[in-house]
Amino acid sequence: MFFKTRRCLTVALVLSLLIPMHIAKSGYTAGRTKIAFSSTRDGNSEIYVMDSDEGNLKRLMANQVYDGKPAWSPDGQQIAFVSNREDDRYQIYVMHVDGRNAKKLTDTLENTDPSWSPDGQKIAFTSRNAGGRAHIAVMDADGHNSLKLTDGQVPSWSPDGTRVAFEFLKDGINQIYEININGQGFKGVTRDFANKKASAWSPNGQQIAYGSLHEGFFQIYVVDVNGKNRVRLTRNQVHHWHPAWSPNGETIAYAISDVNVPGRGTIHLMTADGKYLKQLSDFHNGRDAHPDFGPIGLAVAPSSNTITIWGRLKKLAPDLR
Repeated sequence: MFFKTRRCLTVALVLSLLIPMHIAKSGYTAGRTKIAFSSTRDGNSEIYVMDSDEGNLKRLMANQVYDGKPAWSPDGQQIAFVSNREDDRYQIYVMHVDGRNAKKLTDTLENTDPSWSPDGQKIAFTSRNAGGRAHIAVMDADGHNSLKLTDGQVPSWSPDGTRVAFEFLKDGINQIYEININGQGFKGVTRDFANKKASAWSPNGQQIAYGSLHEGFFQIYVVDVNGKNRVRLTRNQVHHWHPAWSPNGETIAYAISDVNVPGRGTIHLMTADGKYLKQLSDFHNGRDAHPDFGPIGLAVAPSSNTITIWGRLKKLAPDLR
């Protein structure tokens, strides 16, 4: 009788890990988060959000202009993005996470690639002058007090708020560099001879993920911030780029673009050591790009006002890197 009871308890425990338990709450799901991304699936670039475990896809805006490169604020309440909705110049805007109340933050020639400081008080971004030369600038989150930090483009703020990683063109090759937020300490992170693209700082501050050209295709790499221990995570003959770390540092979302089908791409997810997990966005006649995670605990609200709590058991998809 004792062994039967113990067996029943074991089975019940396993089932409790596999079957979702619904608790009436706020409509968010514990341990999950949203991913914002841009997509041309409806004809032009718009911003969408989806749950990081798939499902509940939602378009935030619908218009005939470019909206893209979303960046989630640390408190999960706002999304900075790039749009050319006024006079066809690319500028940085911020909106509520449901797509309402869009506000323009910049108004010089061209400004793109927003990246929030960890405290949500500043936004780093790429700014271009009349000659097209790019530099990294930093402004208050309300758009005021914009200052040039250094030449370069596509910034990524360190999790401790003291440094920014970015692309810098030197001798005809884009490399990843970093600089202190006070403009001091300019130094290189990557040192090989392939173009780099779209860096992202890991949540623990120890690594930087980025795209790098390898045998004709961009692949996702990670490297320690001191430039050591460079590891390639993806290997297929398609372009892999725009890496984004999950808030807990366990996974990396990224975009895939098939060179054989121009203009088409999807968002995928892998573990931080490069084990393929799954494709997050569906195939369609458009390109998904620039994924960015919201804070832990945010998820696209399900149809019922519930929280779903899952166990930690999971099965990895086949390695399709």
